[in-house]
Amino acid sequence: MSKVVLVEDDELFVKMYQKKFAREGIDLEVAFNGEDGFNKIKELKPDIVILDLMMPKMGGVEVLRKLSADSDLKDIPVIVMTNLNAGSEEVNEAMSLGVKETVLKTDVTPEQIVGIVRKYLT
Repeated sequence: MSKVVLVEDDELFVKMYQKKFAREGIDLEVAFNGEDGFNKIKELKPDIVILDLMMPKMGGVEVLRKLSADSDLKDIPVIVMTNLNAGSEEVNEAMSLGVKETVLKTDVTPEQIVGIVRKYLT
């Protein structure tokens, strides 16, 4: 079974994605802040990470920096799901750190996120 780590501080989004991924048969682990997210990624070495950029304790860009500096974690695909505009400094830096895709939270459905995840699981 594929393992996905979702690093997201919005409980409503988390519940919505937990239900959708469970229905799709994808194991979804959740962290509610960047620090816990990085630790969970390091522990579980998931197949893919879905990462918010604006989070407590450690922002998404810092998580990406730490992932890219770790030889065991740098090749895990990361999808950024954020409310920040595509041209924002954080989004640009995330892209420079090798994220696979950046999506605007309000523009995607759980079904679309599952489709994006599946694309990188094959």
